Amino acid sequence: MDPSCAVAVTNQFDDELFIRVDNSSREHPSDNTCRPEEPPLTTRGTEFKPFEVPFRAPEVRPLPNTPLALFETFIPLSLVEKWVQWTNQKPFSRYSTPSRYSRRLNWTPTTSGEVYLWLAALIYIGIHRERRIQDHWKTYSLCTQRPSHAIGRFMTYDRFQLLFQNIRLCDPEKTLSSEFDRIDEWSNHIQQSSLSLYQPGSLIAIDECMIRYTGRSKETTKVPNKPIPVGYKVWVVAQRGYFLSWIWHLPKKAMGPVAGLMRRKRPGEIYLNPTQSVVPALTSLLPEQLYHVFLDNLFSSPSLFLALRQRGIGATGTARTNCGIDKLLTQHKAADAKGQLNWPWGTLKSIPTPDNLVNQLAWKDNALVLMLSTVHTGRQLEQRIRRRPASLTKPQQKAIKREFGDDPIKQLPVPTATAEYNDNMGGVDVGDQLRSYLGFDHAIRRGGWRAIAFGFLLDTALINTYLLQLRGSPNWAVFDSQVSWRQQLINELIEKHATGGSSRQRYRSGNDALPISEHNLVRRGTSSRCVACQGFRLGQLRSASQQYRSLFVIHSATRRYVAVLMTRTHTRCPTPNPALEVDVTKA
Repeated sequence: MDPSCAVAVTNQFDDELFIRVDNSSREHPSDNTCRPEEPPLTTRGTEFKPFEVPFRAPEVRPLPNTPLALFETFIPLSLVEKWVQWTNQKPFSRYSTPSRYSRRLNWTPTTSGEVYLWLAALIYIGIHRERRIQDHWKTYSLCTQRPSHAIGRFMTYDRFQLLFQNIRLCDPEKTLSSEFDRIDEWSNHIQQSSLSLYQPGSLIAIDECMIRYTGRSKETTKVPNKPIPVGYKVWVVAQRGYFLSWIWHLPKKAMGPVAGLMRRKRPGEIYLNPTQSVVPALTSLLPEQLYHVFLDNLFSSPSLFLALRQRGIGATGTARTNCGIDKLLTQHKAADAKGQLNWPWGTLKSIPTPDNLVNQLAWKDNALVLMLSTVHTGRQLEQRIRRRPASLTKPQQKAIKREFGDDPIKQLPVPTATAEYNDNMGGVDVGDQLRSYLGFDHAIRRGGWRAIAFGFLLDTALINTYLLQLRGSPNWAVFDSQVSWRQQLINELIEKHATGGSSRQRYRSGNDALPISEHNLVRRGTSSRCVACQGFRLGQLRSASQQYRSLFVIHSATRRYVAVLMTRTHTRCPTPNPALEVDVTKA
């Protein structure tokens, strides 16, 4: 782009920062994600002045009394009641005539209890993986061996799909500009809840993460060589896997997701590209205090680090040769790629920027590593255990090959800047890894907001609650695995909402916890299944035809006349549930 024609816009999170695109290059023509592209510095400072960021450990605030109460902090009843109201108000987005066997013909208004049961089913499906969703409702038979899943007792497959397809997380009368508008209320609530229960420490990381979605959408993007190459991109600030806040990526918006009002360039001001502008925006969403943020080379440049320092944020990150780093270091990097840089392993050189506020580092490891920092001088070292690389065939690996010799493992001094970067840069990746284990793993190809809501927001709520109880001091025994934590939430959701929910009442008894040994024997004169074990309630007929098939039998213990519903099968179960009997003397 011609610099004379360049324009800038303000950052909507910081009016004193400006965005322009003539100082960057796009990664993909259809996406505004871009890397810094600035000429190398030819002048340098005299002595770097480090920005002091005292270490501050993260703190988990007091938690609710039960696991379910903690989960409901992220999905409160008041929010679910809004979903129920919006869903019942306009359950179908298209009012075309349904086919003869359409599920729409069976639609009935939902309730908050049923929505919580439906969320429990979503969590259950993430734990117990099947190739198809309907396989969770299949049962075994004599010739077909398959696992039987418990969620079928509380919700039918058709009802689950009806809710999945028609639940509404926003007002149906609201005008929407993107898929993200549908879930913004829930997203904002999760971010507020995450920060209300967790006081961030001083060391944070900012990175991108992806939400899988392969259907049609203007907001999806492609990131090659990623575990999820196609889907929605999210910019996240996190700490050790705990997601603190995030901003949705808008690939079609020329100036990026945080762009504000347009204005002309002015000399002497700090300008960032659309991707870099996300960093100060995310840090402004956190509680106001000193932070040390770690970034990769997608963001790093001297201008970004200077802007962060002026706002009380220290920064450390890897850098590319075209980000505006010192010209001498770019020459060293080029020579190292050809195997012509004869630096011994562990050699470290630092060059301050002309204003002495950003330090430029070059460290010889497996290859020459370029870094920027406003915190580290480069003189501090830490001892770390290092492993010899499996392959040592590249020309730039001569130094590390000489250093290790025949030793597979060696304790070596490493710059503190590099050690802290390796320890903390993975804050977002750890959360992504936790999210990939037990999430809803079935492809969503219609309704991108569903992928965002149930492939990102629900998982974020589950992971953040898991980490809160793992690192905090809850009133219950700590769950040390995601599976046990999610299973506990499923159990508590069902225990609280199963009897009051509107789904599949006839398949649940009044008290599922009643042991079989306490069922009372009733002699019926024929073999049949125990109606209590089948989960039928007192006085509730299973079909219209059975209304005429009731008969009177005499209770073996009290000799009172009772009405017992006949079943269609003839398998004997010796212990029917007395709660299913009707005293006809009082009828």
